Amino acid sequence: MARLRILHLVTRSQRRGAEIVALELARQLDALGHDDRVVALAPAFDGSIDPALPPLGVRAHVGASARYSLRRALRRDLESHPADVVLAHGGTPFQIAVGARRGPAPLVVWQRILPFPATMWGLPRRMWWTRLARRGDAAVVLTNELEAELRRLGFRAPIWTVQNFRDAEPFVALDRAAAAGALRVELGIPHDAPVIGLVGHLVEQKRPERVLDVIAGARARGEAAHLVIAGDGPLREQLEHDVATRALTPFVHVLGERRDIPTVLGGIDVLVSTSASEGVPGVLIEALLAGCPVVAMRVGGIATVVEQGVTGLLVEPGAVDAVTERVVELLRDRPRRDAMSAAGRSRAELFSARAAALVYAERFEGLLGGREPKSAATPPV
Repeated sequence: MARLRILHLVTRSQRRGAEIVALELARQLDALGHDDRVVALAPAFDGSIDPALPPLGVRAHVGASARYSLRRALRRDLESHPADVVLAHGGTPFQIAVGARRGPAPLVVWQRILPFPATMWGLPRRMWWTRLARRGDAAVVLTNELEAELRRLGFRAPIWTVQNFRDAEPFVALDRAAAAGALRVELGIPHDAPVIGLVGHLVEQKRPERVLDVIAGARARGEAAHLVIAGDGPLREQLEHDVATRALTPFVHVLGERRDIPTVLGGIDVLVSTSASEGVPGVLIEALLAGCPVVAMRVGGIATVVEQGVTGLLVEPGAVDAVTERVVELLRDRPRRDAMSAAGRSRAELFSARAAALVYAERFEGLLGGREPKSAATPPV
C-alpha cells in the first residue's frame, strides 16, 4: 500500500463526535504507515483551542462571512503541507475544502455524519449545495439514508458506506464499580442513588432539554435518581437555566466538556439519547465499550448500534414518556442492566477503529489510482 498524505479537516478545535473520529482515524492510519494531520477550521465555541486540533482561523465563527478567509487559510496550509487527500468531516469543512482547492489536487472526500436539515431542500440552498457536491471526489456515509440524500443532491462521485467506530483501548481496563464510586464522590451523589446520563454536544439536533423531562418523570415515579450531563455547546446556558427554573438543581449535574468520557460512561447506570436526528452516534458505541445500557429514540442509524433488548432499549422518535418508562424499568432491574452491560462490552470488535482505517486506506489508494477498489469490505455491522 502506498504512503498517503491525508489532511483531516474538522469544524472546531474541540473533542466531540466528528473531531474524535478524525483524531482516532488519523492515529490508526498513521499506524498503517500513512502521514496524517488533523486541522480545525476554528477554535471551540468558547474560544479555546485543543493542541491536537490546531485551527486555521482565530475566531469561532464559521458562517458565510468567514468562508473567504478560511478558504485562503486552508490554501496556504496545503501549499506548505501538501496532501493527497483532504477528508472533510462534515458539511462546513467540505464546503471550505472544495473552495480552497485549485485544480484537481488534492482529492476532497466528504465524510457525512448527520442527515441534512429540512432547509437543505429549499431552492436557493439546494442549488448552492448541488454545485458544491459536484466538486467532491468521493464521500463516506454511515447509513443508506445519508447516501440517498447525497444522490438526491446530485453527488456523482463514489459513495462508500463505512461503519462508525471508536478506539476500544481506553475502555479495556474500565472498572464500572470503581467509576461509579468515583463519579458519585466527585458530584456528591449518594452512593446508592441511580444515575442516568446524557453525553454529547448540546445543540438543537440533540434535544438535550428532553432529558430534563426524563429525570423529572423518573423522580415522579419514585426513583431517587440523579442526572449527569457531560458536554458543551450553544444550548448549555439555556439548559442550565431550565434546570434552575424547574427546581432540578439538587439532582441534575451539568459537567461541561469532559476528557474522561470512559469514566463518565462507566459511572452511570443508563445512558439516554433523545436526539431528533442522528447518523450513527459515536457516544453510543462508547457506551457499549463502557458496558453502559442505553435507552434511545430510534432515529437515524441508532438501531445499528443499540440492539433492542440486548444492549439497550429503543422507543419511537419524540416519545419522551416512553424513554422515561424504559429508564425506570432498567433502574429497577439490576440483573437486566448487568446482562446488557456484558453484552455491550462483548460487541467491541464490531466497531474496530483499525478495521475502519484499513477500509479508508484502501478506498483512498483506489481513488488516487483512478479506480474503484474491487474489495467491498467494510467493518462488520
